[in-house]
Amino acid sequence: MAEARDGFERSEEATPKRQEEARKRGQVARARVLLPTAALLGAVLVLPFVGTQLTRDLMRLFQGYFALAGESRELSSEELFSLTLESGWVLLPALAMLFSGVVVMEVSGGLLQTGFLWSLELLQPDFSRLNPVNGLRRLASLEAFAEVGKAILEIGCLGTLAVFFFWMNLPSLTALSSLGVEDLFLFGGREGLWLLKTGVSVMAVLALLDYLFQRWRTQVQLRMSRQEVKEEMKEQEGDPLLKGRLRTLRQKMARQRMMAEVPKADVIITNPTRLAVALRYRPDEMAAPRVIAKGAGFIAQRIREIARENSIPLMENKPLARLLFHQVEVEREIPESLYRVVAEVLAYVFRLRQERGLGARS
Repeated sequence: MAEARDGFERSEEATPKRQEEARKRGQVARARVLLPTAALLGAVLVLPFVGTQLTRDLMRLFQGYFALAGESRELSSEELFSLTLESGWVLLPALAMLFSGVVVMEVSGGLLQTGFLWSLELLQPDFSRLNPVNGLRRLASLEAFAEVGKAILEIGCLGTLAVFFFWMNLPSLTALSSLGVEDLFLFGGREGLWLLKTGVSVMAVLALLDYLFQRWRTQVQLRMSRQEVKEEMKEQEGDPLLKGRLRTLRQKMARQRMMAEVPKADVIITNPTRLAVALRYRPDEMAAPRVIAKGAGFIAQRIREIARENSIPLMENKPLARLLFHQVEVEREIPESLYRVVAEVLAYVFRLRQERGLGARS
């Protein structure tokens, strides 16, 4: 019972196939806070290049607005539209660069954590989410508690940073009412950029921790039982029993074809009892003598029997038999290093055959 239970316990890491299937379903590690962090990082990277110009443009606009506010007449709708359009054109270059940096960094953050992922399953409606029972289960799940814990941690870290910022800059903040418009914008830009950089750093650490947690959680969810791993291996590689039978059948057929070639051999080199190698040489067909059959044990015995039945000479040469058996595959020509010794054997066989008046085998 314990072994059966262990077979279904999800204790094995997910196989590459399981991971690929999960990826197609969109089940990958995602840190919820990573994308807003990447967007803010884009803003931090672009602001040093456009911040000064953006501050000057805002100052010019506010000065114009305050000047208009002092007039006694009421602005018409055409004038308001023209003023809004003019303000937009003034801020457009700096805002375009700022938003471009935000978009590029946010897209890069998404690609960094999931790669290029396109899953139609994510677009399909999931009606099970409308079930209130399933909703209550999700609210009471460990995943929901983990999300609440992460949210509390994020709010706590950013809240602590805000309190620290206001505490350290309290004297400067209380003196803002006495500053001019230009100094007010310069102070806001400088201190706001510091606060933004520090906040992004804190969020980046939280995003990294969240991503590591999500990756671990995804790996746990994709774990497989030993039985599932075995079934997947069977699907990919086939049934081991069937593969074994097919391999045995192929070996048997190859052995039968090899044995059918033994009667065409010119000589059988033996060990003398453990090994047997059948050689054939036709100068008009082959560049060198060829091994047409070989075997050890029972197969070697059968090769010798066929050779005797067909009056094929048996030559005992232990070193040559071992070299041919281990170095030359069936239907392959012998290597150049064995030309001389094999040529001597074949010359003896052909000379013996001529003396007996048999001639060369066809």
